[in-house]
Amino acid sequence: MRIKKKYESGAATNYITRGRALKKLQLSLKDFRRLCILKGVYPHEPLHKKKVNKGSTENRVYYYAKDINFLASEPIIRKFREYKIFLRKLTTAKAKRDEGRIKKLYENRPEYQLDHIVKERYPTFESALRDLDDALCLLFAFAVLPHTKIITSSLVASSRRLTAEFNHYIIESNSLNKTVYQ
Repeated sequence: MRIKKKYESGAATNYITRGRALKKLQLSLKDFRRLCILKGVYPHEPLHKKKVNKGSTENRVYYYAKDINFLASEPIIRKFREYKIFLRKLTTAKAKRDEGRIKKLYENRPEYQLDHIVKERYPTFESALRDLDDALCLLFAFAVLPHTKIITSSLVASSRRLTAEFNHYIIESNSLNKTVYQ
């Protein structure tokens, strides 16, 4: 029988730090955050921080190891990498002022589909409706923001249109009763 060593079982193996997750997935922090948002993976606070952090009490961000293993099998990671390669090729073509190459790169730029993620995250219409409040909050926030370089006027206009359509739908369907709307 093998001797049990410290930090090789239990709480210490259930969690993984963000740095180790980045190394395991071979992603940048920006891509990792984007992937976590898309897949609905969030950091967790372990009950026994000292055990998980191998004796240290340093503040770190922890994820479930199962969640990271789940992310590792995601095909969209490959698309993130392909897009980074595209951006590198594009910057070199722009530096060389090769207009034909730039046009060809833009025509063949990698695109990724999020259909499978949406179907996985919201298998039924009811589950999608339960998460509708987050999207609506974001839409209503963008509808009142002024347009800048980052937030274009078309984005603000489309969010205003969507919020107006949603409000109109709520009014027409008599979905809300006994509410105070200002």
